[in-house]
Amino acid sequence: MEKAKLILMDVPWDCHYGRRVCHGIFHYARPHRPWLFANLHSYDGGKWPRHVKAAGLISMRCPDDCVFDARRHGVPAVGVGTWSPEYKSQGLAYVNVDPKQMGEMAVEHFLDRGFQHFGMIDCGITDLDQRPHLVHRGKYFVAALRRRKLHCEVFDPKREYAPSGEPLPAMTDVVERVRQWLAGLVKPVAVFCVDDFVGLWVCGVCWGSGIHVPEEGAVLGADDDEMFCSMSYPHLSSIRVPAEQIGFEAARMLDIMLTKKTPRKHRILLPPMGVITRQSTDVMAIEDLYVTKAIRYIREHAHEGLFVRNVIAEVKLSRRPLERRFQKAIGRSPFAEIRRVQIEMIKTLLSQTDKTLETMAPECGFKTVTRMNMAFKKATGMPPGAYRKQFRTQR
Repeated sequence: MEKAKLILMDVPWDCHYGRRVCHGIFHYARPHRPWLFANLHSYDGGKWPRHVKAAGLISMRCPDDCVFDARRHGVPAVGVGTWSPEYKSQGLAYVNVDPKQMGEMAVEHFLDRGFQHFGMIDCGITDLDQRPHLVHRGKYFVAALRRRKLHCEVFDPKREYAPSGEPLPAMTDVVERVRQWLAGLVKPVAVFCVDDFVGLWVCGVCWGSGIHVPEEGAVLGADDDEMFCSMSYPHLSSIRVPAEQIGFEAARMLDIMLTKKTPRKHRILLPPMGVITRQSTDVMAIEDLYVTKAIRYIREHAHEGLFVRNVIAEVKLSRRPLERRFQKAIGRSPFAEIRRVQIEMIKTLLSQTDKTLETMAPECGFKTVTRMNMAFKKATGMPPGAYRKQFRTQR
């Protein structure tokens, strides 16, 4: 019988992300491994307890602290904190969400809604100064816009970005500084926040400043923390991360390391699961009323196996003029928009449900599974089964 091992977790219980990571860890361990668990957050000040002899560590701490603890106590460690380049430079094994794909997803979400003006807030407020690694999410968002030759205004009190533009006023009240920054943005503006706490906070500042969300300013968070998203007024849209899978893969990686073997992959970045759209971004920032009406119709009826002729009949405009308006407003045709919405439906069902492909096809507007598979592979470069596998822990 395998001897029981004590696994230390430096993962906070009091946040939605931390609890989901823990759930993934436990899912791997039960019933495969006789692991016992202790959380450093249960001890005084989160310090490593002297009387505990642990076999391994799974940690959300910054890379320096995690590596220091692991080496000092001679145990293998896996990081599950938000990714930063320091993980690689410190030689730390890690599993997390890919910040580059997160930035791309945020940009696509805003572009799909017709936004042309963008803003980003990262770590320059309240307790986020203690989590500087979140800055990389913001930097990838800005980089994704630059690749499209689009500009992003950045709230940058620490001047992490170059160029940062004019220095902010010498004010001690961060709320007033953000209020002035938001007031100076060209409206309507799409604002990306590096996590849901920042998104909740920004929505509050907008409300207090008389900036209507989402009509004047759409706000998108990250991590899909249900408490913060529901606390927000209006409810906050957010990028959902595969936290349970992060925990599962981290536990599997640690299990291999406990046998003194080297994991085949010891640095894993998983794709984000998708944007959970709520009221804070549920708006179309497109001046062309024909295009706005057509896009709303497509999103409401794409699951019915929509054709372009159905859209033409709804908006009462001939095909060529409608296609020209679409290209000017969002850079793609009505057919491409129908297919994009259908592909997003498939992605959601693959990542968040266990429905079979046979069940999904008619729900996403396809007559056959074959046609759905062909369309999905053409759009994503992979078949539906391979896409789903990214979001599934292996039992």
